[in-house]
Amino acid sequence: MKKMIGLLSLALFFIMGNAFAADYPFGKPPWKFCMSQDTMDHPWRAYMVTSAEAQSKKYPKLVESFRYTDAKGTNEKQIADVEDLLAGGCDIMLMSPREAQGLVPAVKAIKKAGIPLVVLDREIVGEDYNVFIGGDNLKIGKGLGQYALEKLGKNWTFLELEGIPGATPTIQRHEGFVSQLEAHSGIKVLDAQPANYDLAPAIPIMEDWLTKYKGKFDAIYAHNDPMALGAIEVLKEAGYKPGDIFIFGIDGQREAFEAIMDGWMQVTSIYATGGALGVDSAIKVMMGKPVPKRIISETPIITPENVKEYYSKEDQYVR
Repeated sequence: MKKMIGLLSLALFFIMGNAFAADYPFGKPPWKFCMSQDTMDHPWRAYMVTSAEAQSKKYPKLVESFRYTDAKGTNEKQIADVEDLLAGGCDIMLMSPREAQGLVPAVKAIKKAGIPLVVLDREIVGEDYNVFIGGDNLKIGKGLGQYALEKLGKNWTFLELEGIPGATPTIQRHEGFVSQLEAHSGIKVLDAQPANYDLAPAIPIMEDWLTKYKGKFDAIYAHNDPMALGAIEVLKEAGYKPGDIFIFGIDGQREAFEAIMDGWMQVTSIYATGGALGVDSAIKVMMGKPVPKRIISETPIITPENVKEYYSKEDQYVR
């Protein structure tokens, strides 16, 4: 009888152990969260990290620590950052890669470590991730292109401030936008240059464009709000008035909303950072709960007609 009880107890022990392991496929909590960011020298990307960190604190019994790194805008440092984070101990990695192809070694290192990966905003090469969270950049570009046709017609010229060369949002925001215009021979792009999604590099580019193209362009398509705001600074200095140039942005930054209300900017599209949602999704992954492989966030177009519905003086971004 005692032998039978012992065998039953041992069986129960293994059943309970396997059930517990099934509940937590990547180890039991609390977990060490790590996050690799392309750059913190950008308000949108800094907000992605700070919102993720704040969200992690809502899980005090599940998240032991939250560490993040700033790659300073280089692929090489971001690869090294990922390796350093892994060496310091990570149970799950959140990463917003600078470029898809350039970060292949980092993705391989994460896979080799055997921990899950949540990718934010920019795509990676391959399928070695658990969750991707981002907006539909092709859809954003197409929506802005359609809006341009409605407001500007079929005969106008524009300049394009591009994001980081090789980054998936840069490629898709361009392709989506021009796909709506290419059937109209009266619409022409005069020049396109990358300002790497940053305000400061957009300023000298815009200054140079004014020297070359002043009086020859009707619009500026910027792949994000900071670059659009940099262009606006130059136009103000050059004596332009609100509405003289039709300006597009993307992100949903507070200052862009204010520029729309002031007439300097005509349209932007909200693009959520996904930081807080990334942490929520990571928790589900660690708990073995179902979570979609790809989560595509809503990206509403903001115009003078609806900007006040989204604007908040206290919030830098609509999240």
